[in-house]
Amino acid sequence: MKNNRLFNILVLLLFFSITQKGFSQTMPLKISILDESISFPNFWFTDYAFNPSLMIGTEHILKEKGNHDWHLAGNLGFYQHKDWQNGVFLNAEIAYRYHFKRLSIAPKFGLGYAHTFSPKSVYQFENGEYKPVKEFGNPTLMPSLSIELAFKINKTEQSPEVFLTFMESAEIPFRFYNGLHQFVGLGYKFYPFSK
Repeated sequence: MKNNRLFNILVLLLFFSITQKGFSQTMPLKISILDESISFPNFWFTDYAFNPSLMIGTEHILKEKGNHDWHLAGNLGFYQHKDWQNGVFLNAEIAYRYHFKRLSIAPKFGLGYAHTFSPKSVYQFENGEYKPVKEFGNPTLMPSLSIELAFKINKTEQSPEVFLTFMESAEIPFRFYNGLHQFVGLGYKFYPFSK
């Protein structure tokens, strides 16, 4: 229950920050639905149970020339892994994007903060017995590498896009058994604030 409240508060903060008058009308909104798994990078993600993840973000172009650009991206996300942990994260990425007409590919390097919570009750051994304790979660640093493949729906500059995302992230301090996370999914990019 606490995890849901924290996630709702973070989503509301993001929403209010992007709807302020100072928000650039050329910045898109990106929504991704992903599958999270704890694994080394691989393309056998269908071998694992589905663990839902949601990511909401935006991006800002730093430099654009011809058919490529450099841009910054920011994301707020949540994942639920019923066997290990749930997490809320906020990250920033720097990315290079190359366009092939309406298709584009963008490798990204990110750095962020994640706060993870146990999905089950937590106990502590005291005076010869286990007692339930309150779960406040664990703060971790979250570096990531990802690649995004996108397709513009039409040929306009602010065309909506559909995209595939493949992201590998780590938890620092690193735990071998659950320190690597793989996110794979689909997203939609659009410009809700443009005139």
